[in-house]
Amino acid sequence: MPNSHIGVLGAGVVGLATALSLQKAGYKVTLIDKEAPGMGASFGNAGLFADYARVPFTKFSIMRKLPEMLLDKTSPLSVKGNYLPSLMPYGWEFFKACFRDRYEYGKAALKSLQNISPQADQELLSLTQTQDLVRSKGCLGLFATEEGFASARNGDLQERREQGTNLELLNPRQIRDLEPDLADFYAGGVFYPDTRFTVSPVELSRRYARHFTEHGGVILCDKVQTLLSGAREVKVRLSDSTLKFDQVVVCTGVFSKEILQLLGVRIPLVSERGYHLMLNIGTKSLTRPVGWLDKAIFLTPMAGGVRLAGSAEFAFADAPLNQAHANTMLTHATTMLGRAPQIQSTWVGSRPSTPDSLPVIGKLLRHPRVKVAFGHGHLGLTFAALTGKLITECVQDKATSVDLQPFSATRFD
Repeated sequence: MPNSHIGVLGAGVVGLATALSLQKAGYKVTLIDKEAPGMGASFGNAGLFADYARVPFTKFSIMRKLPEMLLDKTSPLSVKGNYLPSLMPYGWEFFKACFRDRYEYGKAALKSLQNISPQADQELLSLTQTQDLVRSKGCLGLFATEEGFASARNGDLQERREQGTNLELLNPRQIRDLEPDLADFYAGGVFYPDTRFTVSPVELSRRYARHFTEHGGVILCDKVQTLLSGAREVKVRLSDSTLKFDQVVVCTGVFSKEILQLLGVRIPLVSERGYHLMLNIGTKSLTRPVGWLDKAIFLTPMAGGVRLAGSAEFAFADAPLNQAHANTMLTHATTMLGRAPQIQSTWVGSRPSTPDSLPVIGKLLRHPRVKVAFGHGHLGLTFAALTGKLITECVQDKATSVDLQPFSATRFD
């Protein structure tokens, strides 16, 4: 019912987009997070609306490379030893998701989201008047060797093209024409002309939050202690109070795992930590995000500097920053730019990673008054607006714009 009171747990970009969509549909909405809006994983992303992300990471070819990658100190992938036990359920589900039928199922699911995400983005940006924070200048992905470029052309890039991604293969001269201030470290690359990016992920979140409160939404800064789902209401116990809602949406990123455990629901969600360094690149400039795909890092021009983002460090969310990771990323950026940039700040945060590369979106079958929207991994910003729309359709008990079965929380049972 439109006059229902909905509690949204988590004020990252997914939670904010969900709260705004529900508010637009006429619901009374309260947003709850222990941090200020946009200050979790949403704060530190590379800023891309990654329309090209249409294939899961779940490939046996990647599994075969894992030992080599984990032993290579310059690799973007690492695992903290004390986190290994937490990775066991995740690893088993990752292995199962690599089989051809599961992989193809995941591809189709990602494509179904990507096909309608841009329209949802435009609706949210228009609603919140935040179009000025988004640029439509495409994105470059580069390869340092001809061998690596050839392998991608015949494999990953071809697969993305078959998935409907608009892309152009470029030679070094074409790359130089697009980004003349890059060093000549590349043998070839790919241009994604439809990719957009934000010049400030945190300002985008703040403006979403401002629109939400200006139109009657309430934001509470508190930590969820307990979640109790009943036949008529959902109780959320905070530090010193208990709130009652008609329905609740869990959008708490990597912390969603422990919240759902309160309801007896177990998800093999893990903490995949990403790093960013804000850089001053002096007289050089970039027009668009540029990725060195061999090293899994991106340079994105933003307000106040260039953001160097990347890394996949599997570790507890509260583990200290690994300076060696930051140093390795800076070395790669120096190669890309031809000279060492100045570091303005360094950040680390935890992405909520699922084993099959698909987010968890929809209803909890055993708790019909609880909806879930988390596990977006690298694609929180990309799918935030659409996720909000899908959750609103679930709350309204309408047919959803895409089939949510692939994203069900029960798929790991």
